[in-house]
Formats: sequence, C-alpha cells, structure tokens
Amino acid sequence: MTSFAPTRTALLLAGLALASPLAVGPASAWEPKGQGECIAPANPGGGWDITCRTASTVLQKTGGFKGSIYVTNMPGGSGAVAIANVVTKRKGDTNLIVSASNALTFTVALGRTPYTFKEVMPLAQVGAELGGFFVTADSKYKTLADVTAAMKADPKSVTFSGGSAPGGQDHMKVALFAKAIGVEPTKVVYVPFQGGGEALTSMLGGHTQIAALDISEASGQLEAGKIRGLAVLSDKRSTKFPDIPTATEQGAAVNYVIWRGYYMAPGVPKEAYDWWIETMKKMVASPEFAAEREKLGWEPTTRFGDEFAKYVNEEAAQYRVLLKELGFLK
Repeated sequence: MTSFAPTRTALLLAGLALASPLAVGPASAWEPKGQGECIAPANPGGGWDITCRTASTVLQKTGGFKGSIYVTNMPGGSGAVAIANVVTKRKGDTNLIVSASNALTFTVALGRTPYTFKEVMPLAQVGAELGGFFVTADSKYKTLADVTAAMKADPKSVTFSGGSAPGGQDHMKVALFAKAIGVEPTKVVYVPFQGGGEALTSMLGGHTQIAALDISEASGQLEAGKIRGLAVLSDKRSTKFPDIPTATEQGAAVNYVIWRGYYMAPGVPKEAYDWWIETMKKMVASPEFAAEREKLGWEPTTRFGDEFAKYVNEEAAQYRVLLKELGFLK
C-alpha cells in the first residue's frame, strides 16, 4: 500500500485556511449605506417639511445616520401623492423615511387614496403638538369670542386658511370649532393650501383672515410678533406659548392634538426596519432633539413600531366615524 504524507506546504495552507478570519465570522449588524432621504408630502414651511428637516438635522448632528439626509418636498392631495409614490415606486427602499401626521389619516379616512397605513410601514411618532387659530397682529379679531360672534351672525363672513385639502386635518380644526359653537360646519369658508407655510402667507397677505395651523408652523411668526394666537385647540395650554388661551377656556370645547412621525416604504427588510426604530428611539432621547422639540413647541409623546402602527390604523377608523358626523362622508 502506498501512503501519502502531507507536505509542509499543504499543512501550512490548511492551517491558514482554518485560521483565516474570512472563513467564519459573525454577521455584522445592518446599517444604511449612502444618502438618506425624507419625503415631506407638502411644500416647504409646513408641518411635514419641519418634521423631515428636524430628523435630518438631529440624525446628522448626533451621528445617528452616518451619511447625509436630504429632504424631498412632494406636495399633493394632503399626502396622497407621496404615499402613492412610495408604495408604487420605492418598495424596499431602506434609506427612505416619510413624514406624516393626522393629516394623512384624514386623507386615508376620506378614501382620497387607495393606499392606507396597512400598505406602508408605520415607523414612529416622535412628538405631538397643538393645533390652533392665528391672526395677524393687527386683526380685528382680538379673542376667539369675537370670531364666535361673527360666525354665528354669518358663517361665511369669516375666512380660514389651512395647509390641507377640504376635509383634511386643518379643515377639521375649523369644522370641529364650528360644531362646538353651534354653527353648521359645511357653511364655513375654508381655503386649502399645499402646506401650513402657504396658509400662513395667505393670512399675512390679507387674503384670508384666520390661519388654522399647528404650533410649529406658527412659531416663528409668533416670536417675531407678526401674528397672534387666538386659541390652541386643547384643554391644556401650550408649554411653549402658555399665554395663548385654550379654546375650551373661551367656551368652545375642542381638543385636537396632532402627532408627528414617519413611515417607511413597503417591503423594507426587518433588520432595516428594526434599525430605524432603534435609531428613532435614540434620536428622541438625545439633547439635540429635546432642543428642537422645545423650539417647535412639540409635546414629548412617542410611539414606535407595532404600537404606532396599531394606533394609526385605529385612528383612521375613528376618523371615518367623525367625518360622517360632520357631513364630509356619506
């Protein structure tokens, strides 16, 4: 029988193969590569735009996202255009987040898009803010009582602007207020714009009298003294602007809180989705985000992942009932 002894070279090669770190090793944790993107489904200056730019700023400042995050403004249909684009063209995009709020819930509840929160991946609520009514510094309306009196005398004598489509989030602020003071909601004049920034510009230009906005959208002009807050639509005053009385204090029991958050495209792998959830949790816990939240007047209310998904889907069902009560759905 012929025997073959391994050569020194063969033994050395075998040893190298066994010792090589490339042969066996733990899988590295998933992280995004390249640029990130946040779609704001409205024009610059509105709440969705602010929500995107806040995440972009904080995640880059803290190193939560190693690359840059650019903002794409995609207005249309109070979120309908953006969600259609994400579902049909961005499936599985792990570097994309989209800003959202109750405004999209109303779009879904009204059936203005064939897509719902079940067709995307709700990611996180990172804050909440109060809605309210705002006027120019020299407006004839000094209090909400003045507006109530004018609307009761003639509902069409008061014009409101807002950054959402008819039946959407800002329109609901006006409709709920009208209902609370005994005025038929469908008789009130509401002028829609593609974002709160445009609605504010309309009011400042004298084209409309009252802007139905969120605190963050009004914050800059409030601090500059260009506008006044007639009321926040809550049973508690804003922590940032405590001098603005609530609608409830002024005889109109309207409690309307806006959530601020993000969703992702369908088909995103679990490891990427989980990475974004953890990244969002770290972001909202950072001093940098706390500073932005304080500046914007957001309240520290958060939800993540499955809890957030359950919340927005239940909210959509509740809004359908509300819209029927207010006459916007049959």
